[in-house]
Amino acid sequence: ASSITRTWEQSRQDIAVPDGYETLLRLTAPAYLWDRITSPWVEWMRTRRPNVALRLEGSFPDSAIDQLAEGLLDICILYLPRPHPGIVYETLAVDQVVLVQHAAQTRPWTENYILMDWGLEFRIEHDRAFAGMVKPAISAGLVFIGLQHVLSQQAAAYLPLSAVSGHIERGEMRRIDDAPVFQRPIYLAYPSNPVSSDVLDVALTGLRTLARDWAEGQGFSEGDRALSMAGQV
Repeated sequence: ASSITRTWEQSRQDIAVPDGYETLLRLTAPAYLWDRITSPWVEWMRTRRPNVALRLEGSFPDSAIDQLAEGLLDICILYLPRPHPGIVYETLAVDQVVLVQHAAQTRPWTENYILMDWGLEFRIEHDRAFAGMVKPAISAGLVFIGLQHVLSQQAAAYLPLSAVSGHIERGEMRRIDDAPVFQRPIYLAYPSNPVSSDVLDVALTGLRTLARDWAEGQGFSEGDRALSMAGQV
């Protein structure tokens, strides 16, 4: 059944390539990076490869990696890499994850807190920093969900500074004083043997360039380019 589903999906996307276009390039990225990375990248590709059609997706990291391995995606931008044979990971940028609270929340932030799942390392560091202080009833794995929960429920959460800086500037959120700041890499994932290496190279160059410009403007760290997990299991 899964093979039939993959075949149908591949056929559906092949049909979606308009006449006169060379190929279809598919990318998935966190929604909050649209203004900073994804939208400028679309313009980059349309300028440099106007004969390449683009498909933009949104999916959970695990399913995105599975789709990448099955040839249903070409590039993923994600926080939590999962080693998989044939997939290369590289650090695109390093974001700061900060503790924020809704500006209208008058109670201690620990009383209305959503735990974001940033992986095992974060959970260990988080438990060490706040041992016994928080027992969140709600957790989430997507930045978009955590952000919307903080805004709608006047809650608190650890979220990327790049995702909340605008809300802080507008007075909708505030950072918690003296709370630890965690560093979290943003990764690029792509196949080690792509169908169209030339198109993929142009796309990756665009993402690296845009991420570097964004990181320099925000004071974040640029990716190190050196992390590869191709062939690992």
